[in-house]
Amino acid sequence: MQSGATKANAALIPVVFLDVDTQRDFIIPNGCLSIKGADSITPNLAKLSRYSSEKQVVWLSTMDSHILDDTEISSEPDFRTTFPPHCMNNTAGEQRIAATSHPNPLVLDMQTGALDKPWLYIKAHYDSIVFKKNNIDVFSNENLDRLLSCVKPLVFVVFGVATDFCVKSAVEGLLLRNLKVVLVQDAVHAIDQDVEKLLFDDWERQGVKLMTTDQVINLNPHEFEKLFQ
Repeated sequence: MQSGATKANAALIPVVFLDVDTQRDFIIPNGCLSIKGADSITPNLAKLSRYSSEKQVVWLSTMDSHILDDTEISSEPDFRTTFPPHCMNNTAGEQRIAATSHPNPLVLDMQTGALDKPWLYIKAHYDSIVFKKNNIDVFSNENLDRLLSCVKPLVFVVFGVATDFCVKSAVEGLLLRNLKVVLVQDAVHAIDQDVEKLLFDDWERQGVKLMTTDQVINLNPHEFEKLFQ
């Protein structure tokens, strides 16, 4: 990242949206690892996408992307740490659903140093940033931490799937970094709905603000930080 974004040109921005794994294999009913009922959040995901475009809110996405050799992929999955093949590299199931697809993303794989462009260049030339990963942990792609070293979002608004897996990892990773988090509770979906309720309660105790899609899109981008005052 020598010629790219650095702390020296750090940019303070009021809010970013973090779209977690809204991919076809998870959300459409015939996806390879379809989450039952996940397609129900599609209208709210579309509302959030429209809002971000209209208000010019930075849109970050995580993208599950696998090959058969990945440790998460198994022919005998336990559905806790291993899963059947899904979101395989260069397949239709790996792609985002239409509601959250952006036409001109900057796609960053997990290679060290892949984020090599200044922030002002990225903002001017791309409509979103996609962070590929081959496991549950959003921050396993070190480019996300690299971005956070040069872009200082005051608030993260998080949504996507699955609440009890990759969304959980994203929220907890953000909290570990002492970042302010809004969780859009009607734009996430869990594999286990009972676990989702427990997570909501736990996150709220940790300072996460639980909001609905309509509450989010009725705020001005500069109003999100006031939720935490």
